[in-house]
Amino acid sequence: MELGLRNASVLVTGGSRGIGLAIAHAFAAEGANIAICGRDATALAAAATQLRAHGGQVLAVQADLLHPDACTDLVAQTVQAFGGLRVLVNNASASVDTTPAALETATDSQLAARFTGKVMPAMRCTRAAIPALRASGAGRILCIGGSSARAIFRTGELPGAGSGLPQGLGNAALANFARHLAEELAPDRITVNTIHPHLTRTDRHADRVTRLAASRNVSPATIEAEIAAQFPLGRVVEPADIAPLVLLLASPLAAAITGQSIAIDGGALRSINY
Repeated sequence: MELGLRNASVLVTGGSRGIGLAIAHAFAAEGANIAICGRDATALAAAATQLRAHGGQVLAVQADLLHPDACTDLVAQTVQAFGGLRVLVNNASASVDTTPAALETATDSQLAARFTGKVMPAMRCTRAAIPALRASGAGRILCIGGSSARAIFRTGELPGAGSGLPQGLGNAALANFARHLAEELAPDRITVNTIHPHLTRTDRHADRVTRLAASRNVSPATIEAEIAAQFPLGRVVEPADIAPLVLLLASPLAAAITGQSIAIDGGALRSINY
């Protein structure tokens, strides 16, 4: 199926590894021009080298999106490099792996970590990108959230210690932001949608499994099996599972889809969302 993404200018935040890199690869394979950002210069350079193998233009920007100016500069560099911007994928996120298990012992900054490290960068990058997305005539904004926006995680359901509360607070806020924005930008023919991955085998997954196995004095294979058992499909979500939906929603084929939140969860969530 022709998705109409050849030569489209695309910015994927947090695109140097994990879900973001898988998304960037998928766009590059469709012939899009890709801008990615990340904080780790080594990972960023390696990702850029991989993406250039697809043959399109690649812009790699080292940036810490916790700083407002970095968000503005990132968008400006992308627009300058590619002559515009058609797709923004808000994927960058701060890690919340060390959050205490109880509200009583969690600090304000720990509780707000996913909001300040994910939602605020998404809002800032989006604000900076709107003029270029509007000028493209068919702008697309995709927000990568998480299934904790829709469900809580009980003890043993996360590959690591700590509460799922910060993830839930941040991802729910991201989806709310995206829905409001979809209404605001609809007259400009800019669509805004959210994708909620469930537990995904990113580069941090193995370390989380190892830590959890050590804390319970069992093998990592045991933890992997327990995690896989949470999915009716029998396996953890992979970053490559997420990219195809991102591409579809970014394409001209999805021009009438906006304001939606769609989970990629392998059937793990039991809720019914209309």
